[in-house]
Amino acid sequence: MDNQDSSPALTFPNVPIDFCPTGNWSEILQEFIDVVLVNGTINVPGLGDVTPEQIAQINETLADQQNQIDALEAEGVALDARIDVLESNPVVKVRSGNVAVASGDTTTLGISFSSVLPTNVYGVSLTPVYASGTPLTTPLFSLVTGSKTTAGFTVRVDNNIAEITSLDWMAVHTS
Repeated sequence: MDNQDSSPALTFPNVPIDFCPTGNWSEILQEFIDVVLVNGTINVPGLGDVTPEQIAQINETLADQQNQIDALEAEGVALDARIDVLESNPVVKVRSGNVAVASGDTTTLGISFSSVLPTNVYGVSLTPVYASGTPLTTPLFSLVTGSKTTAGFTVRVDNNIAEITSLDWMAVHTS
């Protein structure tokens, strides 16, 4: 059929007026196929304009695109798994050190990090290191209000009558 300007269609000749096969249903249907359906045509506009090479190229392009889609889906699954791991295991940044403490009634110590933390929201741990034996007094140590920055913090030590020789400190930041 060479009417490529028309709509897609299946076309079959009219059933002949004298078509009256006899026999069982299988024989009747086979004769209908042999006489009528075998002479049908399929009209697909533009199909004659596509070469076998172009069809092969289209198939290859589709296969390549499907492979890319599959790879992206696999990357998406892997990325989702990595995100799940990060969400369940936040990134922890730790800064720690030791600073000497002078004896006296009030000592203020500035603690500086070797590298800054992402924010000034972190936890601080302070552990006093005593000279030896049992402390005779009870020194007090605390963070100075508002002193936490991304680069460090300040500690105040009170009532240190030569008891605390140094202070182990640790800053822990989670994100």
